Amino acid sequence: MHDIPLRAGSPRADRAAAGVALLSLERKRGPLLAAFHRQLTHVRAVGGAAGLRLIYVSALGGLVAAIVGASLLAPPALVRVFAYVAAPLLGARFSYRFIVARFRARFLSAFPDAIDLIVRAVRAGVPVVQAINAAGNDADEPVRSTFRVMGDSLLLGVDIKDVLTQAAERLQIADFSFFTVYLLLQRETGGSLGETLEALAEIIRTRRDIRLKSRALTAEGRITTKVIAAVPFTVAGFLFLVNRPYIELLFTTRAGHKMLTVAAVLLAIGLFTITRLSKLDTSR
Repeated sequence: MHDIPLRAGSPRADRAAAGVALLSLERKRGPLLAAFHRQLTHVRAVGGAAGLRLIYVSALGGLVAAIVGASLLAPPALVRVFAYVAAPLLGARFSYRFIVARFRARFLSAFPDAIDLIVRAVRAGVPVVQAINAAGNDADEPVRSTFRVMGDSLLLGVDIKDVLTQAAERLQIADFSFFTVYLLLQRETGGSLGETLEALAEIIRTRRDIRLKSRALTAEGRITTKVIAAVPFTVAGFLFLVNRPYIELLFTTRAGHKMLTVAAVLLAIGLFTITRLSKLDTSR
């Protein structure tokens, strides 16, 4: 595990220079633009270009679904406008949450092993900067990419506090924020970094086990939500097959349009309520 210098024009140097440029631009932005940029950077960090494409496609799919639904149901103008705005936002949000949850699960699965790698390097007398760079070479994805960017920035001479803070804002994962705080505190106060990081790795593994247990405990609630969501569409499809004129009244009359609109709103409220009640927030 040796310190590998960065060569001008190399991919690693380009990534590190981009990180330095983004850090300087972040300090010049206004609050609103900075918040938008942080979220965009977060999506790129956890999903990459494929994640952004999925969000765009989901938003477009939501808009198409809203247009088709409005043409079939002919709702009032206010409801139509609301659907055109809400459907793309909901589609994008669902995709965003899926991407973040998938990345967080993969990251937290490999993160403790990366910390163990850093602990072994530090105990062998390797500086922290080189230990982080080694984790960027030897850890599993997606931890490897994160630590590689950090290591490249550190090799360029960027202060470790700025590198860790930027990475924590980019990932928005509580366990990584703990890692950042541990390193910065050790930098200010001293002490045994190896023992501290070893304890942190054990804490992260314990938190991961708790997440798995909470997911098992809330499995029944999640299944119930899916069943309740499928019942109206299943019944409507069955009635459409056995008694089409009866179900077509909902799509061909003004009263039917109002009933469908109210039913959709009530179903959305009910599903949202059940989801919130059956979900344990273990992301923090």
